[in-house]
Amino acid sequence: MILRSSRNASAPGLSALLRVADLALRDSKAAGQARGTSFRLQLRSWVHAQAEDTQASDFEVCDTLKVIALVSHFRSRGHLVAQLDPLQRVPYGTWHKDGEAQAVWADCGLSTLLENFTAAATPDAQAEVVADYLKLRGSSSPDRRFWLEDPLLPRKPSDQQWWTLPEIVERLRLSYCGTLAVELDHVFKREQQRWLVERLEKRHTPPASERLSILRHLLQADTFERTLASKFPNSKRFGLEGLEALMPGIIALVERCAQHGVQRMEVGMPHRGRLSLLCNLLGKPPGALFGEMEGRQSEFHVGDVKYHLGQSATLACPIQAPGEPPEPAEQAIRVSIAPNPSHLEAVSPVVLGMVRAEQMRARDTDGTRIMGLLIHGDAAFSGLGLVSESLQLSNVKGFSTGGTIHIVLNNQVGFTTGPAEARSCPHPSDVGKIVGAPILHVNADDPDAVVQACIIAADWRARFKRDIVIDIVGYRRLGHNEQDNPVTTLPLSYKAIATHPPVLQLYGQQLQQAGIISQDQMTTWQESSRQQYDDDYKAYKEGKYQETAETWLSSSWQGDALQAFAGGSSVSGAIEVHQEPTGLPPGTLQWVGNCLCDVPEGFNMHPDMAQLLERRRRMFDTKDSRVDWPTAEQLAFGTLVLKRHARPPGCTAQPGQGLNKGHYSVRLTGQDAERGTFNQRHFALYDQTTGRRHEFLNNIKPCSQEMVEVWNSPLNEAGVLGFEYGFSLGIAGTGLVAWEAQFGDFANNAQAMVDQFVSAAEERWGQQSGLVLMLPHGYDGQGPDHSSARPERFLSLSNDDADHLPGHSPSARRQIAATFAAIAGQHGGSLDRKQAMTMLAGLTGGSGDQQEAAELLWTEMGLAPDALVTQEKWEGLMVQYMRRNAEQQANIFVVNATTPAQYFHVLRRQLNRPYNKPLVLFTPKALLHHRPFTSALKDFSTGTFFNRVIDDGKASDNTRHLAKHPKTGEPFLLPADQIRRVVLCSGQIYYALSNARRAKRIRNVVFVRLEQIAPFPHDLLVKVIQGYPAAELVWCQEEPKNMGAWTYVKPRLETALRDLTDCLEAPELHYIGRPTAASPATASMAIHQAEMSEIVRKALSEESLIEQEGAVVPLPA
Repeated sequence: MILRSSRNASAPGLSALLRVADLALRDSKAAGQARGTSFRLQLRSWVHAQAEDTQASDFEVCDTLKVIALVSHFRSRGHLVAQLDPLQRVPYGTWHKDGEAQAVWADCGLSTLLENFTAAATPDAQAEVVADYLKLRGSSSPDRRFWLEDPLLPRKPSDQQWWTLPEIVERLRLSYCGTLAVELDHVFKREQQRWLVERLEKRHTPPASERLSILRHLLQADTFERTLASKFPNSKRFGLEGLEALMPGIIALVERCAQHGVQRMEVGMPHRGRLSLLCNLLGKPPGALFGEMEGRQSEFHVGDVKYHLGQSATLACPIQAPGEPPEPAEQAIRVSIAPNPSHLEAVSPVVLGMVRAEQMRARDTDGTRIMGLLIHGDAAFSGLGLVSESLQLSNVKGFSTGGTIHIVLNNQVGFTTGPAEARSCPHPSDVGKIVGAPILHVNADDPDAVVQACIIAADWRARFKRDIVIDIVGYRRLGHNEQDNPVTTLPLSYKAIATHPPVLQLYGQQLQQAGIISQDQMTTWQESSRQQYDDDYKAYKEGKYQETAETWLSSSWQGDALQAFAGGSSVSGAIEVHQEPTGLPPGTLQWVGNCLCDVPEGFNMHPDMAQLLERRRRMFDTKDSRVDWPTAEQLAFGTLVLKRHARPPGCTAQPGQGLNKGHYSVRLTGQDAERGTFNQRHFALYDQTTGRRHEFLNNIKPCSQEMVEVWNSPLNEAGVLGFEYGFSLGIAGTGLVAWEAQFGDFANNAQAMVDQFVSAAEERWGQQSGLVLMLPHGYDGQGPDHSSARPERFLSLSNDDADHLPGHSPSARRQIAATFAAIAGQHGGSLDRKQAMTMLAGLTGGSGDQQEAAELLWTEMGLAPDALVTQEKWEGLMVQYMRRNAEQQANIFVVNATTPAQYFHVLRRQLNRPYNKPLVLFTPKALLHHRPFTSALKDFSTGTFFNRVIDDGKASDNTRHLAKHPKTGEPFLLPADQIRRVVLCSGQIYYALSNARRAKRIRNVVFVRLEQIAPFPHDLLVKVIQGYPAAELVWCQEEPKNMGAWTYVKPRLETALRDLTDCLEAPELHYIGRPTAASPATASMAIHQAEMSEIVRKALSEESLIEQEGAVVPLPA
């Protein structure tokens, strides 16, 4: 801000000032400080202009600079003395601790000025206060005026330009030190700073109609919380009392965003205030919530507590269309609040990923139509590292969403912890500064200011497509969850809260005093709102919102089973796992493979890349050519993205490639994902002269394929994994989404994301994700932190029962029995055909021949036409369906693929089956450069698929070409009835065992690879084991005994052998591997090699396993 006195300045003083300005300008340029350069250039220009006036005086120049500094000081540090605490525990700034008389972080200079600059004082006294504070050398008269020409924003001619000292301070106090303040010094661009200054300094009081609307929203929020408190005093609700102004603020924000063209808004928020937003913003029936308050919404399944659930609604927002028609237009906007766990901030990156995916699907490249809104708690926003991880994604090319609006619900306490113990900075929102996001602080007891802040935030995002933070400073009227007593830890604060009026009362009084509303009208509104909630409560008590058996059946797997009959399917017969068709014709594979080797003409690539491409091209020469792991991945990605009409150049007829059910985009992210941690992927090729980039996978058949995105991610796991999980939700069924850990155990940093979302979200909230987690795993002597991807952790999350086959577990039987009891209970405990037809009609929406469907149902259960369905028959039918469709009921898939072809098939399987499931995929490290670790090209061709189990020497064995003598053709292994030992294993240990067996010419030991560990392939594995009737059984792994797959496999295999074989006594399963340990692996290569040698020796030893287990064998020296 340039201020010029109404008097002239002296030439000598200006000459000195000119020299200072020139030096400052030179220094700022040298330091690259563009921010100060603009001001100094204007100051220098002004000084030059004034230097011609010989009557100017030195003190006028000094006074001008001091006023300039004061304006800058208000803008920079006004937030530290703003009126932000509704409880007024400190006179200025932010409250930090009970018993504090002054704010710790308050700006002492500005606070002193504002304490002495009172509105009641005369203009003479006010001017004297300002002049004394600035130590002006000129007159302190209130008539002394300064010309204001702001370097941050050009003023309009109609604006006031001459200002007295009292006017300047009063304008700045109202703009920056009232109930709405801003932090903008850290904002990166001057244009953005100028915009913020203009918005703060040109605010106006909302018109009466808007204030009435604000009052109604406040009243709704207030009545909502009072209703829940009175009717459900013993139920947690994490209410909004003390921050009710969020409601009108959110509504104003949504409407403003709709005016800017936003059509979809994804919202992530914690439990505080969630119930109010679900009902008062998204229209969730209060009666449905009342059932959840008492846990009576369903007798069958309740996935999560009420304050974790999500909701979606399409809102019609009034907007003023161009040309201002007589009737305002409406803009529809879809608003969704995502479900969240109690792990605060965990939902934030998930929502960002959802937004990015939806933007991609809608081709909303700049984020104009789809956006994210994240609501945070104060303690979480300042305390949790996931906030920083999420913020750092905001401007990264592969993760940006065009700006996110953040609202911090700052009730100035975290459970029982006050701000002084919760953070080391003035505001909880300070972490937002790391990405240059402006921060608006607003007092929650000023709803007008809250609404203005939300409108500013919406306008900011629309214009600059950057993040912005709103810090709504309020209080928490009750305890953390309404059940605890906060007075014991914050006695002074809660003494103030006890006497502090609710914001509805305060704001209502303001509007009454302004003549906008009368007390009678206010009372009428309140009574009407209370009556609405009473009516909803009555409907709830009458059972209107309780889930019926028919509704439950339509959304459960038992409903799927019945619908299968409506389509003529049968569940009788042998239990066989459905094999998804993922193989492709050889011509298709060769065409795509060769495209992955083509380089643009004149492209100057690195010699290493030229060799890599030459090796890759040879992999497609014949059907017996050997394909490595990275090329298998490229083949999987390349064939997924191709549209069905895509064909090789010059081919006029459809070659019948049989690519996929559809065509899909592919997204892979992770640290160093583009090249690959182990120098294996090389998604992009770079010209060594120009830096030009070439992406093979996006140039297979341009215009006839979807995009493949591979992005290097920031160095964090939880934020990026959460983002990719959200992306997988937003693109469900239309794309493959994968996250790759640099090393598998680095996923430890994202364990909460795995526990809360990846493994549990389908059961908790009905969210289905097809996310792939690629976790490099294998013991290569690299130490404790680069060996194990901790498979035992993921296996422990699997929802199958170790002691029962699918469908036979106690939980499954209880669910089956409860469903039948609820359905048949309406008809005397059984079902006849007419009742069954009615039930089937409800499931299928009335389509299909219900009589024929009922006939099939009766036939399947072996019932006579006039017989009744009993619970026994119902259970038998459902158990059979569950056995045949067990994988569809799994929560996660855990795979340790040991061949490139298996990798190819499992990736393609993710999108070529009728349901989405997360896939935890353990991937190789050292094996990537191991010569036998290849597959024949024919193992990718039509008729091949992902094998859950690989039997030794069979069609899916990638080393079967070595199973016979090259000259005599004699099989390497003995006949099956002469095999003395079956070694079950999973992962890279197979190659160590196979190499040792071949070196020792052992012919009576077979290796069976368990490729899909979970869901456990009971039937397939037992079928293979039964093929070796005389063999003893061993599980061999490289992980310690308390890690790896042993504790998961052992009870399930024992159950399968017990229940699926005719043997009176099932074979005993023995263990070979490292002993139990606290740390996954040794840091010594020598010890590692000795341990592996001992494991291999035991697995191939001629001694019986019982004898080995009884002996103590020392490690070799």
